Amino acid sequence: MRKLALFLLSAVGGAALSAGAMVATYDAVTTANRRVPYSYSQFLFEQIPAPRIVVDAGSSSMFGIEPGLIEQAFRTPVIDVADNGSIPLEMKIHRLLKYARDGDTLILPLEWVYYTRDDMPQDFVDNTPDEYAAYYASLPWPDRLAFIVAHASLHNLSDAIRLFLRNDLAESHYARIDMQMSKWPLGDWKDDSRRRSSVEGISCAAYIAASGRIVPQVEWAVRQLAELQAHRHVRVYLAWPAVAGRDCYDLKEGRLPLAQEARALFERHGLAVVGEVEDSYFAPEHMLDTYYHVDSSAAHLRTERLIVGLEAAGLRPADGAEQPASTPELAREALRNFQLRRARRVRLFGTIAKSEFGIPARDARSAQVVRAR
Repeated sequence: MRKLALFLLSAVGGAALSAGAMVATYDAVTTANRRVPYSYSQFLFEQIPAPRIVVDAGSSSMFGIEPGLIEQAFRTPVIDVADNGSIPLEMKIHRLLKYARDGDTLILPLEWVYYTRDDMPQDFVDNTPDEYAAYYASLPWPDRLAFIVAHASLHNLSDAIRLFLRNDLAESHYARIDMQMSKWPLGDWKDDSRRRSSVEGISCAAYIAASGRIVPQVEWAVRQLAELQAHRHVRVYLAWPAVAGRDCYDLKEGRLPLAQEARALFERHGLAVVGEVEDSYFAPEHMLDTYYHVDSSAAHLRTERLIVGLEAAGLRPADGAEQPASTPELAREALRNFQLRRARRVRLFGTIAKSEFGIPARDARSAQVVRAR
C-alpha cells in the first residue's frame, strides 16, 4: 500500500512538474518572440507617444475608417490598431489597458460578435506565439497562467519554440513593419481590389450575427473602460461597425435591439456612444471580400459621419497654433529609435533577448541589418 501511495505521489508530482515546465516555457518563449512587434499597427500602439486617437476593433475598422480624415479634423495623431474579429473581447480590453496612455482617445467600432461571443476562438490560440503575442503579453500573470492551462496544447508549445529558434524572426517582423508602414502609414488597410467574395452562400445577417443577447463578459469590459476613462484621462467612444450588404439587419421598429442594449450599457457607465447603426451601413456594391470589409469610398463617407458624431459627443481639436507631427512622421522617428536601441544592445552585450533565457542570441544578423538602415 505504501509503495502504491509513493508511486501515485511521484506520478502526481511528475505531472505537476511537467505542467509547470510547459507553462514556464510557453510564457518565456512567447514573450521573447514579440520583442520586435509582429505588425506595424502593434508597433504604433506601443511606440507612438500620447496624445493619440486610437481606433480599435476587428478588421471592419481596418477597411472601414479613414484615419487621415480624423487626424485632420482633430489635429491629433491617429493610429488604427484594429486587426481581427477572432480576438476575444477580454484580450482586446487587456491590450487597451496596457497600451492606452494619459490623454489618449479611444474609438471602438466593435463588431457584433464582441457582444455575443463568450468562447475562445481556436484561431487566436494557435496564433498566440507570434501574431497575437502582444495580446497574450498584455494579460496579468494569473490570467496568462489560466490561458495556458485552459487553452494551450503541446502543439502550441512546439510552435512557440520553433518560432523562438528561428534565426530570422526579428528580421521578418521588421520587414513586415516596413512593408505595412509604406502601404498603410496610419495602420488602416485600403484595398479595393479585394472584390472577390469569401462568403458565398452566407447571408449578410448570418455572417455579421447582429442578434442575440449581450454576454456577461461585456459588462466586465465596459467597467474596465469606464475605469480607464475615469482614472487615466482616456476618453472612450463606442461606435458601430462598417457593414456592406443586403438585408444585414433585422430591425424592430427601426431599431436594432442588440445596438440598443449596447448603447444603454455603455451610457450607464458614463461612456459616449457615437452615431446610429445606419451611419455605417452601406449598399452591396461597397462590399469587398466580406460583409465587414467596405471599399474606400464607403470608408470615406463613414469616417465623415463618424467625425460629425464625435464632435457632437464633445471631442474637440487639439489646442495650439502649430500643426502637430503626423502619425507617419512620428512612426518613422519611433522606428529609428527602436532599431537603434536594439542595435546598441547587441553592441554592448553581444546578445539580445533570447540570451536572457540562457540561449545564445540568434538574430545578431538582424541587428546588423538595423544598423545599416
